[in-house]
Amino acid sequence: MVTGDAAEADAAAEAPASALVWTDRPILIYVCDEATGCEGFDKLENVVLKDEKVALGMKAFRTLKMHPDHAAADPALEGKGREVPRMLLVNPGDLKVTVLEKGKLKTSALYDAMKKTASAFWKENLDKVVKAHLKLLTEQDQLANAQKVMEEKRARLAAEDGAKADKELKELAKEREELEAKMKALDEQEAALWALTPKVTAS
Repeated sequence: MVTGDAAEADAAAEAPASALVWTDRPILIYVCDEATGCEGFDKLENVVLKDEKVALGMKAFRTLKMHPDHAAADPALEGKGREVPRMLLVNPGDLKVTVLEKGKLKTSALYDAMKKTASAFWKENLDKVVKAHLKLLTEQDQLANAQKVMEEKRARLAAEDGAKADKELKELAKEREELEAKMKALDEQEAALWALTPKVTAS
């Protein structure tokens, strides 16, 4: 689900000039009135926004929900789309807004718009970063499965007596340390992937 930090979202909604108060990342705004419901809401929430590439790509954005009335009252967003729900992607550098509504509210269209907006803000290629992260996730899953098998083996050996079981437990402990080191290395690679560099820094 696309959400921003609650405090940040509240501050943005109350801003007198514009809700686009962030300059550290491009902004993805989900315009919807949850009180009255939005046509296509379930598909957007459960299909489009849960797509792996879209979900990971959102790490490069500030994300928030906005009521249609608030969007209409915002100087930078006024007139940017009419349908509800809709998605607005904003480059805070020049306040260029990309509008996705109606038939454009699809996974491929949203991801393409995210890549385009991100490319105007970040030096790194968003699609390459996302694909690298997906590869890391596969490796992390493999290590997690190996960890599960190892734990099952440890539990079985712990129930046994004898020198052989003790020896295997010691070997298993060493293997577990190596596995944990690999997991830590992958976590560090993941963090480094998302240390994105803005093309223009705020003065």
